[in-house]
Amino acid sequence: MTCRARDPLPPLLAVGLVLLAGCTGWGSPISDPTATTRASPTQSPTATTAAATPSRPPDLDRRLYDLATAENRTAYADPHGLVYEDGSVQAVIELAGGRALPDGYGVTVELRRDGLVQGFVAVDDLVGLARHENVTAVRPPSRPQPT
Repeated sequence: MTCRARDPLPPLLAVGLVLLAGCTGWGSPISDPTATTRASPTQSPTATTAAATPSRPPDLDRRLYDLATAENRTAYADPHGLVYEDGSVQAVIELAGGRALPDGYGVTVELRRDGLVQGFVAVDDLVGLARHENVTAVRPPSRPQPT
């Protein structure tokens, strides 16, 4: 009885394709733009998903981001030292060198000085404003501290 050696190429190709698919995410729900997110058994059906709340840009102050995502913005603003009126919050916008304040973000300017703009910003526009290429930071104005 003679023993014939098998051709090693087909199994190696199959293993290579499996590895390639795993590295590129083929078939993964994460890479599928049409995939839907399902709630886990421990998650309530009314829980908000990450897609509903934009992530905080690093150039946006944490308190301003938390105000933008708060259920009750009025209740959040005062204890966190924010001036909140009619859907807008007082903020300082730091502009990149020589750049202009971007249009379309609901900013009512109070003061301008050396690349800084202080004014009221529509809370719903904070995330987009902080992501704009002309802006290097969005933060609450500094307040004098009691001594």
